[in-house]
Amino acid sequence: MVRVSDGCVDRYEAPNLEGALPLAMQTAPEGEAWCAARGKRLCTEDEWNRACEGASKRSYPYGATWEAHRCNDDKAWISPNWGVLATYPAASGVAEGERLYQADPSGSRAGCASEDGVMDLTGNVAEWVVRTQPNANDFEHVMKGCYWSKCFGGSNPSCGFVNPAHPGTFRTYEAGFRCCLGPL
Repeated sequence: MVRVSDGCVDRYEAPNLEGALPLAMQTAPEGEAWCAARGKRLCTEDEWNRACEGASKRSYPYGATWEAHRCNDDKAWISPNWGVLATYPAASGVAEGERLYQADPSGSRAGCASEDGVMDLTGNVAEWVVRTQPNANDFEHVMKGCYWSKCFGGSNPSCGFVNPAHPGTFRTYEAGFRCCLGPL
């Protein structure tokens, strides 16, 4: 874990191991349970933002300007077969998730680090967080960081981007999480 402000954030996306492929096809409740089993909790949106922006409030974890290939966030989008994906955890749903998966091993792009040393906050897998910056959306969880194919709508993955479109029970091929510890 990395000390960030008043708490700690996992350095890598779950399973929080350098060189491991990040978990995907995860829901927010599964992330909460996974973190709790390890004495942690799902990060809040504010904690995630602070880990990404750093004390200097960067737009991207590594600086003020988006850089192609710096993080795993510019791979070609592959069209999912949502009907097959929805059969998960059946073998066909698992296979469809594997066909779509394009994450890099955690920490493999050394330049994709925040000023606090947290890796892969933008790109790789989108991360479920607990919503702390409410808007018209009533969902308890949102996704941060986008994923290997930019953000929904095609924008570059930034620290400020949030995808509030789905409830935490939504399962998708690019969704993962990381854990936090300490005061809220």
